Amino acid sequence: MPPTFDELQKGFELGAWRVDPERDLLVNGDAEEHLEPMVMNVLVVLACAQGQVVTKQQLVDAVWGGRPTADDAIATKIAVLRNKLGDDRRNPVYIETIQKRGYRLRMAVVVPGDKALDNRDRVPLRRILVGVATTLAAIVAAAIVWWPRAEPIDSVAVLQFRNLCADKPACQHLVYGFSEELVVSLGQVPNLEFARGPEDLGNQSYSEIARQLGVDVIVTGSLRSNGNRVKITADVIAKNGFQLKAFEFDGAAKEIFVLQERVADEILKIILGEEKPTVHMARRLPDSEAYDKYMRGLFFLDKRDFDSLERAQALFQETIEIDSQFGPAYLRQAITLLLLSEYLPAQRADSYENAQELARAGAKADSSISDPIQLVHGFVYHQQGAWSKARNAFKAAFRGATVYPTAYHWHSRLLGDLGFMENSLRQALSAVALEPGSQILNSRVAISYLWINDMLNAQRYFDIAESMEVEVPDHYFAYTVFLLRDGRHEEARESVRKGLRLALLDDSWVNAVIDGLAYADDPQRLAMAKSTLDSLSADKILPAYVTMTLWALFADRIDDSSDRIMEIALQEAAEQGHIYELEIIFVDEFRELREHEQFPQLLQALGLSDYWSSIGCRWHADQVLCDTGITGAEAEHGYNRL
Repeated sequence: MPPTFDELQKGFELGAWRVDPERDLLVNGDAEEHLEPMVMNVLVVLACAQGQVVTKQQLVDAVWGGRPTADDAIATKIAVLRNKLGDDRRNPVYIETIQKRGYRLRMAVVVPGDKALDNRDRVPLRRILVGVATTLAAIVAAAIVWWPRAEPIDSVAVLQFRNLCADKPACQHLVYGFSEELVVSLGQVPNLEFARGPEDLGNQSYSEIARQLGVDVIVTGSLRSNGNRVKITADVIAKNGFQLKAFEFDGAAKEIFVLQERVADEILKIILGEEKPTVHMARRLPDSEAYDKYMRGLFFLDKRDFDSLERAQALFQETIEIDSQFGPAYLRQAITLLLLSEYLPAQRADSYENAQELARAGAKADSSISDPIQLVHGFVYHQQGAWSKARNAFKAAFRGATVYPTAYHWHSRLLGDLGFMENSLRQALSAVALEPGSQILNSRVAISYLWINDMLNAQRYFDIAESMEVEVPDHYFAYTVFLLRDGRHEEARESVRKGLRLALLDDSWVNAVIDGLAYADDPQRLAMAKSTLDSLSADKILPAYVTMTLWALFADRIDDSSDRIMEIALQEAAEQGHIYELEIIFVDEFRELREHEQFPQLLQALGLSDYWSSIGCRWHADQVLCDTGITGAEAEHGYNRL
């Protein structure tokens, strides 16, 4: 029976080459060639066929996940592979092109241990392989870092490690959690900028990824677990595609936390030299069972939909019950509670109180998270309209050894609510630079671009978030505004419905309102839309900011729309002290509200006037102006890490 893809991941021989998929390496005597992961996957798929033709469609299905892929992209990977193997397309020894069909390997594939290996005259190669196996530690320790020290390494991106476990679904939380915590570790180094790379490299090379993310170094690798043992391989690759170093660690599965620190230490040794700070992801080792639950919680937290957040909350709570001194679990559970509160507005007050209590308990249990966990207080104070307290909490969060992307994201939302729209966008871009694979952060960037009327960039980031299957209600509510601005009423109809379904809200009103916007010259449809809006306002069926937005969309068609918006806004300010998603009042659709005679009264009720005054700013000519003559965004720059 031919070997499977997973079996070949353990290594095989192809002619004079030893193929090591786990490290993306080809070894021939003293020569080593590094392959990018997709090129290695192409080779392994060809090897699985044992000399049979592999069609282009089969390669697309196996390597590109079935996504539409141009023939040129496949041909490029084959060309790179031939070049690394030293093969000639016209007179191939290894890879043959079968016209109009695909490709096949001409050279036999041999898995170590197969009888076929013993029947061939390969003694020199076998001796080399034995030497490699027995001296791996020495080779790693003696590896030379080929990096021009005149160009210091100031930035690094961590790509999602590859899952090479036999049972991939059971192992995915380990792979995700490992990459996540590795970024947290590297983020503790002063003046070292870092980012999370995309999970799917597509057709991009490492040098292209580095250029796209603006980093000096890429870190990638793989993780394999058989239940009791974990094997981690890692590669550090320069921005020009040159491999600086490759290494691997093997240990008990329950010691994965220790392995993560060892990997981080090795990476920092390459980046910073031997005189490097020691990495500690926490001030003490967590209980192994607790840490496994914590990593499972991280996996579900990343998904952001309601069901996944509930699972994450339960897992973080179990983590704390097992190991009450493990601070990161408190931080993540508090974040999860706050994210859940956006789905459950009626429970927000209790969620805020519980999240802050968790933050205080976490800081007491583990002093290493005292600063980072301030982002929880920053979020709550923001939602309560306590602007100065929110500002000070985020200042503390940014002082921490590790600054989480969530801090930049929530700070972006705070600045938007304060009317500093340009700076809000910059914070959103800072967040997505750290974690470009995050659906929610790409959505936030899209919304920030929308609010400053940059429709081209807004569309770009909405598309990215959509491709990641974002499942957040506010994304679809904002995207609905984008589509209506663009005159795409039918798409807007479906977008707002999806947002309402995710938020567990009634959508029976949608057709009447969208029809009123789509058929502007139809008095009957407009009357129906107004009647529907009256009912929504009276019955408080929707969150206030959604109802306000719907009235704002009819500002040029319904005479008293600005009065209705103001009525809702003042009531929210009186009852809640704040308006959820307050930043909408500063966008184009709300211009008539800003021209309303009671707008200064609203700013006073929300505490914005006093806050702006405290930092030398004021509302003037439809914008926030500052006494220093600079923009409000620049006035806030003093406590932003931009």
